[in-house]
Amino acid sequence: MGNTPVTLPQDDEQVDTRQRKLHEARRKYELEQHKFGLSAVQQRLVNIGNLPPMLSKLPPEENQSLYYKIRFAAQYLFYALYALFQCLIGCGRQWTIDRMIQHFKFPCLLKEPKGCEVWRKTAINREEQTELQRMQADHWFAWQRLNGVTRNLIRRVEGNVPLQFSPFLKTIERNHPYLTGRTLQVHIEQNTLYVVNLTEVALGEPTLLAPVSLFVVFNGMLMPVAVWINSMDNDIGQVSIPNTLSDNERLRHWVKTRILFNMLEAQYHESVTHLGFTHILMDGVSVCMHRNLSKRHPIYKILLPHFRYMHAINIAARDDLLPPGGYIEKDMYIRRVLMLKLISKHNENWVYDPIQTSLENRGAMDIPGYFFKDDALQLEGAIRQFVHQYVTHYYKNDDRNVQEDGEIQGFYQELTAARAMKGYGGCGMNGIPEINTMENLIDVLTYFIYTCSVEHSATNFPQYEQYAFPPNFAALLHGQPEDEMADLDASMPSRKEMFSTIKIMKVLTLVLTNSLGNYESVYTRAMDSFGRNCVAAFQQHLAAIQNRINNRNADIMARNNPNQLQEYQYEWLLPKNVLNSISI
Repeated sequence: MGNTPVTLPQDDEQVDTRQRKLHEARRKYELEQHKFGLSAVQQRLVNIGNLPPMLSKLPPEENQSLYYKIRFAAQYLFYALYALFQCLIGCGRQWTIDRMIQHFKFPCLLKEPKGCEVWRKTAINREEQTELQRMQADHWFAWQRLNGVTRNLIRRVEGNVPLQFSPFLKTIERNHPYLTGRTLQVHIEQNTLYVVNLTEVALGEPTLLAPVSLFVVFNGMLMPVAVWINSMDNDIGQVSIPNTLSDNERLRHWVKTRILFNMLEAQYHESVTHLGFTHILMDGVSVCMHRNLSKRHPIYKILLPHFRYMHAINIAARDDLLPPGGYIEKDMYIRRVLMLKLISKHNENWVYDPIQTSLENRGAMDIPGYFFKDDALQLEGAIRQFVHQYVTHYYKNDDRNVQEDGEIQGFYQELTAARAMKGYGGCGMNGIPEINTMENLIDVLTYFIYTCSVEHSATNFPQYEQYAFPPNFAALLHGQPEDEMADLDASMPSRKEMFSTIKIMKVLTLVLTNSLGNYESVYTRAMDSFGRNCVAAFQQHLAAIQNRINNRNADIMARNNPNQLQEYQYEWLLPKNVLNSISI
């Protein structure tokens, strides 16, 4: 790959060689609507043709390096043995929340996850919990909507109170600790009421849980207002409300509701936010790139580092996590068929939605404490500036050169062509702007690089901190919301289920490739001197962002008062924590 010329197809004197190499690439890289080992009935249930297509067969050049494979295998074996050991020594002992806390509290091989630390410090489910601790636990619940593993669902409520909450208005508004005496309608008019709607998780089935949660800005921080969950017992569902002065029974119900809401968001996270719309969606984009862009094409050279090892890890996920008996089938609430159905259903309505557009459409630009938003916009801006400098140079700042670039036009056509179960189809990506100007090309490339780096890293790498302590963010709970259990322990996953999740989350959060902009030498050697200068400028921009985020986090810690509600740092989008590609 080194010393490969960098030319647009219309400027390449070696047209025949270029076309022959592209023909070879098309034989290696083919799109396929994968069936994931589903039966014919399951395929119809999932509507398999709506899933984003993926690479059909892994070419040898997509294999991970030996170093990568050894590190991955060693880590997987280590945590598998650790999980087995923990299950053996705990055989016959009741697995409770207190035992989970003790496991992380005493010296062990695992770092205490953030979710456990918050639970412990705020004394959740303890009789001695203070009013301030109850408020702090509520703020963490709200903070997870802004800065947890799924950060792109919260939106401002406009018009009227969501219908699910209408029957409960008086109950919600009476003496609510965070509404400051104002009605929900007043908060809507003041642009301080927000909603996270997870009814999509229910897939339209009345027997599946469909939660909705309201949040409000209270003293400059986001706080929960109420959580609605549909019920088998009545048509209007049930609502749970925070009350910092409530009795232990009401508080236990509220804590249980928070736990349940988080578990249901975990199903959305792993299905849509993570697997479906980073891993699988970008898999098809990479295939289209390989099929249509020559290795001599400047756009091939800027995109390729962001697809490093992605196809290999996607095939591993398909073969190890998704099949019958895999992690998803055993240790997640939604199971694999419903997970694929949720991805398929979501893809019916998927549209091209860059981060700035998403934030503006959701009315989410002004939520205090939305640190993911602040950091993501900075990083997206750095990527855009990098891409702009690169694209305008190679296209000589002339839109006509984009329009005359047959390889880029073929790339666009396959991205937007309809999917097909038989024969050859495209990715069926809705709303991708036609690549007929440099501006549109810059937008599309920025979106793809952002998704492979920033979005995936923000989605993937906090997983251990969130999932490892099940009361914080469980992959699986037992029982139903209608079950009024005497304590929370009865709903918790078993010891085996918890350590199975820990094993997976530790492996999924391994850092085995380079951070954003720090391209492996195989990619920079393939660029010309101008491309390498663009990369150097990109790295300088990222270093400045790193300093700004560090200063912001230091300021948060300096301003926190132990006698008041405290804010949490957000570090997952420090450029050093963002990987170039979906490599794990």
